[in-house]
Amino acid sequence: MSGLAKLVLRLALGTLSLSIAAMLFVAHQVNGAGTRPAIGKERVAGREAQTVAYFDHGDGEPVVLLASLARSVSDFNELADAIANAGFRTLAVESRGIGRTAGGGPFAAGTLHELADDVLTVLRDVRLPENEPVHLVGHAFGSRVARTLATDHPERVRSLTLIAASGGPIEPRAGRALVLSSLSFLPWLVREPALRFAFFSADNEIPEWWREGWWFWGGIGQAAAVEATRSSEFWRGGDAPMLVIQAQDDKMAPASSGGGLLAAEFPERVTLVEIPSAGHALLPEHPDTIREAVLTFLEAQRGG
Repeated sequence: MSGLAKLVLRLALGTLSLSIAAMLFVAHQVNGAGTRPAIGKERVAGREAQTVAYFDHGDGEPVVLLASLARSVSDFNELADAIANAGFRTLAVESRGIGRTAGGGPFAAGTLHELADDVLTVLRDVRLPENEPVHLVGHAFGSRVARTLATDHPERVRSLTLIAASGGPIEPRAGRALVLSSLSFLPWLVREPALRFAFFSADNEIPEWWREGWWFWGGIGQAAAVEATRSSEFWRGGDAPMLVIQAQDDKMAPASSGGGLLAAEFPERVTLVEIPSAGHALLPEHPDTIREAVLTFLEAQRGG
């Protein structure tokens, strides 16, 4: 390669690096913009190096809520309120790099096991006895964290509810749409078709709080944790009873690699609820159907 060619290559690589750095800077500046407040009293557990924010709502058996990738636990607001009104206590735990939970970004290190341990940090913070198991509810990425905790510490888990459960690799087009959806500084004209493809069934309305509230910085760290953890490390999700809610039009976690596969592999543990005309978002698409399924399951799994 000639000296001129090497110079052009170095300039091109430098320009690309600056462009990536600029995009990350802008993404960090608008990180979480428009996130609606989560329901419950906010508390922060952990030490200075790794704080974990969570929202405490209601009284009764604890139900831990874990949100989707790059999303806040405020996505659970309507469901959390219904669960609390049914006599449970919800602990909605923000993942790393989201809200007041430390972490996230391109240099985040760790696996899903560390994120599962953050839940244990919250359980210690509320002084829950180690012999008192909890119910776990995970949406999409949160279902991976829930199953990781149930695998690592099955004695701490009374039941699992998995909404839009994923496990294997994401189809490339859906993955690209996920990234575009989370870049909230991009024009809505660019983001709307991506968000609809990745998360919503064709005729369903995209609420304002799903157009906003994207934590790209946290999502980068979460994606790194997924890459660092083999599916076999969490797929089974321990041995607790499991409710799996599967969307018919889910392109991120289709039945063949998500809910349908879990039901086929663990028929003795899995209660499968399939919802037509629903995508990966699910919670804002069919809140009444999900509420009924979750409350019925939780009532059946109450401790004696």
